[in-house]
Amino acid sequence: MYLWEETATLVAWWTRGRLSVSLTADTQVVYLHHKSLGDTHSLVERCQKILNNKTEDIVTLWEDEDFKYAKTILLLLNISHIVVLCHPGNTFDISYVKLFRSLDAVRMKLQTFMTETLQGLSISKDWLIGARPCSPRLLFYFDTPTFEMAPDDIDTGKPRALKNPPLKRLVHNIEDQIYRILRKSRIITNISNNSLFAVPANQEFVYVNSRPNEATDPITVFLQNLRINSAVAKDSESPRSRSYATNRRSNQASGDTQRTSVTMFSRPENSFKEFLWQHIDQAFTKGFDDNVGRNPVPAVFEMASSETWFAVAIRLYKFFFSDSPEGKVATHPTLRSLLETDVRFSENRCSKILPLAENAYQQDLPQHYITTYHLSKLAQAKRVFAQFARGPAFDKYMVQLEEACETWWKSGHQQCEAVSLTGNLCMNPLHRLLNEEETDSNKLLPVSSHSSQLKSKAACNCGQTQADKDDPFDHMYANFEFYKALEETCCSKLEHMDFPVFKPSTSEVRAGQVTPVTAKAPHLKTALRESLKSEGTGSGLTNLSLALSLGQSGGSDLTYGHRSESSLNPENSQQGEPGQQTETTEPEQVQHPATAELKISNSATRQHSTTEYLPGMIHSDSPSGLLPKFCSWSLCSHGPSSLYMHTQGLDLPGFLQGSNFLLPWDITVRTEKEKWPTVGETAGKKARQRRLPIKEVGEVTLRVFLGNEYECPRGHRFFCSGPEKIIKVSSTSTVKDNANKLLTMDMPLYCPCHCRSAKGYMAQLMRIFVVTPDGPIRVQLKPQIQPAPGSCPLFYPGNDESMTLPPGQIWVLRLPHVFLGDQGVYSMPSDPQQISLCHIKKGLFQYKEVSADG
Repeated sequence: MYLWEETATLVAWWTRGRLSVSLTADTQVVYLHHKSLGDTHSLVERCQKILNNKTEDIVTLWEDEDFKYAKTILLLLNISHIVVLCHPGNTFDISYVKLFRSLDAVRMKLQTFMTETLQGLSISKDWLIGARPCSPRLLFYFDTPTFEMAPDDIDTGKPRALKNPPLKRLVHNIEDQIYRILRKSRIITNISNNSLFAVPANQEFVYVNSRPNEATDPITVFLQNLRINSAVAKDSESPRSRSYATNRRSNQASGDTQRTSVTMFSRPENSFKEFLWQHIDQAFTKGFDDNVGRNPVPAVFEMASSETWFAVAIRLYKFFFSDSPEGKVATHPTLRSLLETDVRFSENRCSKILPLAENAYQQDLPQHYITTYHLSKLAQAKRVFAQFARGPAFDKYMVQLEEACETWWKSGHQQCEAVSLTGNLCMNPLHRLLNEEETDSNKLLPVSSHSSQLKSKAACNCGQTQADKDDPFDHMYANFEFYKALEETCCSKLEHMDFPVFKPSTSEVRAGQVTPVTAKAPHLKTALRESLKSEGTGSGLTNLSLALSLGQSGGSDLTYGHRSESSLNPENSQQGEPGQQTETTEPEQVQHPATAELKISNSATRQHSTTEYLPGMIHSDSPSGLLPKFCSWSLCSHGPSSLYMHTQGLDLPGFLQGSNFLLPWDITVRTEKEKWPTVGETAGKKARQRRLPIKEVGEVTLRVFLGNEYECPRGHRFFCSGPEKIIKVSSTSTVKDNANKLLTMDMPLYCPCHCRSAKGYMAQLMRIFVVTPDGPIRVQLKPQIQPAPGSCPLFYPGNDESMTLPPGQIWVLRLPHVFLGDQGVYSMPSDPQQISLCHIKKGLFQYKEVSADG
């Protein structure tokens, strides 16, 4: 016999195994109990495992449990004589009809295989062919009635004069309903041998539990049992008033060991025992013959010893659940498909919607697109899929949709996502660069350089030639290669002043390891910080060089080169405020421009590394021992200062009308001239012998012309007389402004261009023009640029001192287009309020006095 439980509320002796077996030797009955997720204890355990293992799929888990559940039921219907189906409520669960039909179809397909499995066992031919001892009789147990039972209607198991008509009518009505349902669905037929199971025609096969729940208050029940079982037994007491142990011994002594005795099965008041044992007694006496009809055939019913039965049960268990070849029957997937109708519906629905979602992804796609666009189109396809797809296969087909869209994108439609230094994407298909190492992942990609297909118009180093400039993807092209290419046809013959760059001593060089400095304000780590921030000409730098030469700093070693006398004696050179006269105690010996002044005047020459170079640009936080591989700055001369006409301005392409004029900077200096005495002043022989020149002291005003040139991406250029103030001239070509704001204020790095464009282009400070006069002064440049707000270092060309410009020439300092620091590129801020914080520091223009004969 097999007890088939659906919930855990009926039995309390369940075990942890999937099947629990109990054998009572006195009754010769084997009881089997099936345990599944329908049992509360099993469901709680599995839920706890799911909580511990977050990756377990609940849908897949439930499908597997349903499949195992069906296989177990099919196994038990082939090894049992009686099967009890327990319902926790009072109505028949119609979902069992589907399960019974599926099991019946699969049993017919597996019958031949099961017969082969049972070959060699000592069973009859009918058992071997049918692969079961009989068509099992299915009994139904309902835990609660459909109406409230009165105390007199409760079945206590004692004989009563009248039967309970309401309860009996309920049982008979339920039996009629179940019988009609099973017959209409052809689960049971006239011939029980061909059916999955049978129900008796002339016996009750439905039991409704009418007993109240005695464990409503467990404490009260326990106390009552304790008092009853602890009472002292007396001879005059009835058996019910005696203890449980006394009653049990009395029953064992007087009980009959025959199969008709039921005292060992349960307590006398349990009426379910009577319902069940009438079927068990029939099985032991004459067997089951549940065939109906006019011409019934003999029913197959076999009894066997426990040894034979266990051998059959073990063979069939291995057939259904073993990993051996016998357990892998080809028709098992048929059982799964029959059980998972909701899964099959979901599969069909999702497979139908999947092409529609893929078409939604592929609609209106560009030839190549980036990850962001791919994800947006994928989200659109997912919305289409989620609108129509349903069921447990939803997640499975959603993954297929993602994989299909990913495959489509990566099969020739993926765009390179390299970003230019100005923030634009590369528009080429995914590719590898010319100098990029070939790997297994990129060997099939085309080889090309990055291109955003955007161009700007920019001028060369000197500003005389304009050309189209590709959107830069590396700072070498942005700050060096583009201007180097134009220099070959324009600026190559002009006079240049060089900046310090890396000079390798071996062919194996590498980029130096630079640790980014996270500071709240731009600063330097050495004494050079104060020199860059100061407005002096060289006293601080000279002291710094002397300190470093004495080994007082661990940054780098220094070796002395050619220096002027004033640089060795810092007291001989003093710096005045911009726009004012600077006095010198001793005239500085200045060489011809073709020699000494064509070089950067350094108080000391640093001993830089010749095997490691600076990967970025020189700034205030750069290590002192590294130099860049190329210079991002340029300083060249247009020619003599006489070429500039103040009434005409500069004749250079791209300038807005009236904005090509430089601003005057007047410098008054004291001069001493030697005047020879006249003939009258030297009368007499002695006077003629003492004839010497007479020194005359006077003042002279020298004019320097300055200009800060801004250039927009469209090639428009203009000079500014102050922050965001473009130079304008009168109708007579007269410049009313002067260079006072250029000398005393920080000039912005970016300025709105006045070109007519709806986009509103921003122009960038790109060149500094200086027209140096002939005379006893030397104009100096000391550029310090802060390209971004916040913790941004100061960028400068790399020389430690101010750059001294030779006199009588037109000099052009071209600034970097892109500023690359240790933490990346400093781009123009997107917030308009922060653009004004990007500027070139005041103190850019300086001067110093020299001797009159210099």
